[in-house]
Amino acid sequence: MELKKYLVFLILLLALAGCSKNKSNEDDKVVARIDKKDYVVTIKDLKQYIADWNYNRKNINKSEVYKKALNALIFNQLKRFDLFDRKLNENQDLMREIRRSINDELINKYFDKEFMEKYVNEKSAAEAYKEMGKEIIYNEIILPVPQNSPKEILDSIKAIASELEDGLNKNYDINGLVQIYSLKNIIIHNQKNITWSQSMKDPVGNVIFNLKKGFTRVIVSYDGYHIVKVTDIKKIKLEPFEKIKDQIISDLKKGYYLVYNKEYDDFKNGLIDKSSIKWNEHGLQQLVKWSKDHRFYAGAYKDTIQNAISSGRNFEILSYNNGKIDLKEYLRLLEEVVILSPNTVLNSDFVKEFISDAVYDDNVIKAAKRIGLEKGLINPYTKDIAIKDRLAYLYNQAVIEASIPEATSETLQKFYNNHKDSIFYQLKKINLYARIYSDSEKAAEEIKEIKKGTPFEKVSDSWFVKTYIRERDGSFKSYASLEPPYLAEAGFKLKLDEVAGPVEYYDSTKGKQFAVIKCIHIQPEKQLTYDEVKDKIVKEFKDYYRQKISDEVEARLKKKYGVEIFEKTLSQAISSNSDKQS
Repeated sequence: MELKKYLVFLILLLALAGCSKNKSNEDDKVVARIDKKDYVVTIKDLKQYIADWNYNRKNINKSEVYKKALNALIFNQLKRFDLFDRKLNENQDLMREIRRSINDELINKYFDKEFMEKYVNEKSAAEAYKEMGKEIIYNEIILPVPQNSPKEILDSIKAIASELEDGLNKNYDINGLVQIYSLKNIIIHNQKNITWSQSMKDPVGNVIFNLKKGFTRVIVSYDGYHIVKVTDIKKIKLEPFEKIKDQIISDLKKGYYLVYNKEYDDFKNGLIDKSSIKWNEHGLQQLVKWSKDHRFYAGAYKDTIQNAISSGRNFEILSYNNGKIDLKEYLRLLEEVVILSPNTVLNSDFVKEFISDAVYDDNVIKAAKRIGLEKGLINPYTKDIAIKDRLAYLYNQAVIEASIPEATSETLQKFYNNHKDSIFYQLKKINLYARIYSDSEKAAEEIKEIKKGTPFEKVSDSWFVKTYIRERDGSFKSYASLEPPYLAEAGFKLKLDEVAGPVEYYDSTKGKQFAVIKCIHIQPEKQLTYDEVKDKIVKEFKDYYRQKISDEVEARLKKKYGVEIFEKTLSQAISSNSDKQS
């Protein structure tokens, strides 16, 4: 009998362990595959995409969120595969459109790899984890240092700090020590505590955390002298490393921020010998003169500089130990390295600072390329979210945008004739002001106030704006909003400036609601003429063909590369997410 109970217990334990394991591996399940590239999308990938691109907006059906996000993720990945298979990445004119973005990411990658990752990585996180299982208990005396103190005062405070440290080391009473010196504005902390995470955010705390029990130390900080003594070290229970690894890495970044940033600044400053820089003042003044035109950095700089170069006026701007910057190189820096506000106006000093920064950054970019970071960044499998987006953008420009027909007067007239009953049929639309209450009596009171002669806008200084359209079949729809058309039926019964209420309706998240509404605009239903749409027809024309071509390209790429969606896994992911949301 006992054996039977033990076996039942063992089976139950194994089943629970299996459930736990399955739960932990749920995000690793493959939800889609691109067969020709042996590329898989896991539930984890999909969830990350939803988070990165803000698909989880309020009032969107969760099933639609997952399906739309998965389709967009796959389509954009197919664009990247096809871009490289077509060798569009070798088209320098095309790639120049995203060269700034690439270079910006190269600088970030170089900074991370060569500087930050020296101090912040999985190995350093694991080593930190070993040190985290303790809490330091200490006593502290802080001697503030008055600003602009003469050397005599500073020497005196330093000497007192040394004597206080000696007193703490000999276990003298803190309050008694302080009274001896009759010090003003002194701060005393008894039995203060600090953990590893706290020590990463506080340079003084970092020193204290690494002291042994019974040790004393004087620590000089921006706010004065800290005289501390560690009185105890307590063990604390930690969560498993994998669970808190990301937080440890985040804390390490904060703790070593000044260290690796200083090393990076030292590296950048070492790229150029500042004493070797020689400026061409005449060339500087020409740049200043050009930049006084507010259109210059908005785009005019391209033609202006290119025309100067073409006419043989490619003047030198500066030279330095590793090279020179002439007008041609300045144009490249503007195109590939730096970003200026369109309204930028530079004086001589700003030009010098701006170009110097650009040269430093350009040298970092070259250093990043030398160690192969660009190859790891610019490829169809890149993990960099910014570059992923830019590569998909390039594909859109080269394949989709380039295929949109020219909007001539003939093609626009034909487009209008073919779509006037759909795109250019104006539905009835209304705009409402609405104040919404969960209490029907408050809504009724407002209606009474309005009937007495108080304008809707004077009852309260806040309200919602709701816009609805009536489809040709008579159904209602919220315009440019995901909210159901709760107030549409009541709103379409109103004349212009007419008020109604309380309008009772049921909100799926808030329950029964009561609204007071006012109609502020009515757009009539009618067939628009060509003359009435001529200001927007080009946009409608391009939007229509952009979507049509995009749909055709999507179907072609899915067939070319072989896309398989695992609907059962997708349904399970949607169901699991819906359970968590509820």
